[in-house]
Amino acid sequence: MNRKKLSTKIIGIVTIAVAVVCVFLYASRPTEIDKLSESYLDHVDVEKLQKKVEKSFEGNYLIKDYLVYGETLSLYKSEYGSVETDKMQGNNIVLRNVMNDAITSFTFNGSIDSGIDLGSLKEGIYELYTYNHFEKERIYFKDAFKAKTITTMRRDEKVNDVTFVADKNALKNQDIKFKKNYAFIIVTKHIPKSNVDDVVIDPCGNAMNYVSNTVDYGASTSILDEPSSSLEFAKRVKKELEKKGLKVKVLRKEGETPGYYGADGRPARGYKVKAKLYLALGASYDENVNAPYMLTSPYTDGGLANTVSYFMSQNGISLYAARTNTTQENGVLNDSFLLDDNGNAQKYEFYPQLRETGGRATYAGLYGGDLTNSSYKDSYGMYGLYFVYASAMNSQSVDYFNENVDAITKILVKSIVRYFEI
Repeated sequence: MNRKKLSTKIIGIVTIAVAVVCVFLYASRPTEIDKLSESYLDHVDVEKLQKKVEKSFEGNYLIKDYLVYGETLSLYKSEYGSVETDKMQGNNIVLRNVMNDAITSFTFNGSIDSGIDLGSLKEGIYELYTYNHFEKERIYFKDAFKAKTITTMRRDEKVNDVTFVADKNALKNQDIKFKKNYAFIIVTKHIPKSNVDDVVIDPCGNAMNYVSNTVDYGASTSILDEPSSSLEFAKRVKKELEKKGLKVKVLRKEGETPGYYGADGRPARGYKVKAKLYLALGASYDENVNAPYMLTSPYTDGGLANTVSYFMSQNGISLYAARTNTTQENGVLNDSFLLDDNGNAQKYEFYPQLRETGGRATYAGLYGGDLTNSSYKDSYGMYGLYFVYASAMNSQSVDYFNENVDAITKILVKSIVRYFEI
């Protein structure tokens, strides 16, 4: 074999070998499913992290509690609910992305839907600070912990898996240790898991009362049947939300009668799929109601409901002329509190659609008799919104809803998408 033929043969063999290696590497590369078990820390530049992360601070700020409501993480100087006004109220919470020094700031106003907007965070490792008398101080906890993973809503077919941790050994695998249990937020972008939903929709009516073993059919009259109209409305809203890329579950089927308590209740179904928004669609028995309105938890500042009201107004949809206070838009009402035997307001809200769905933030699982949602009393809360679309005692409101249901559906969905910045 002459030298030229030998050279050509060698080149051919090398080319084939390189191609085989490339095919092997491509086939064996980590898939998006493989990455579901990985964290941002698994691929971080350790040397850069060691240089960038702060290890000592002039001021430190002790936090005692936290909770999650929807996509919001709130921090508390005292145990949640133990004081009327927490000392964190009015404070800025400052996040520093360790790897690029980007600063993000959030203001905590005392409401459970104010605080750190986890859905807006980019991938990275964040240090947490606050200002105490204008002095920047590093946030830490007395006892070490690693919270359960928080998964945000789908955005562009991706979600953030958020790890909230306070531990002096949080970065020990990267050979970094601290003197206190400083708080970190670690954000990892993933494809969504199939068993995690974004929104659950509760078509009100047909609710089993487990105490009396009877079904509460809801606001049903000759002009409106709440169970059937709510279910039809829910299907419309689900279809529009899914067009925006969200995963949506309707919490009851035709003929089903799940109640609001127990392992197969409507709240439980929402918790099981780790939904971030609990949207209840129901009717009223109040004959004065001539147009849709909304109920929101008094523990929130009503941001979502206000957004819905604004867009309804901008698009010519009328809402019931009522509101709880001047900070709320037209048609936005706070849920009321239940009263004790002496007529004093308790911490429990009236509607289980809001009380039992907000997890620890709305004291889910603590009110009621033997059958409660106690399994979810420490859970992350779903953001609750109760949209009352018509009154079964007012033909004007029923006619208005039926004539405008397409527009109401689309504007409701548009408002949700805008509020959560989907």
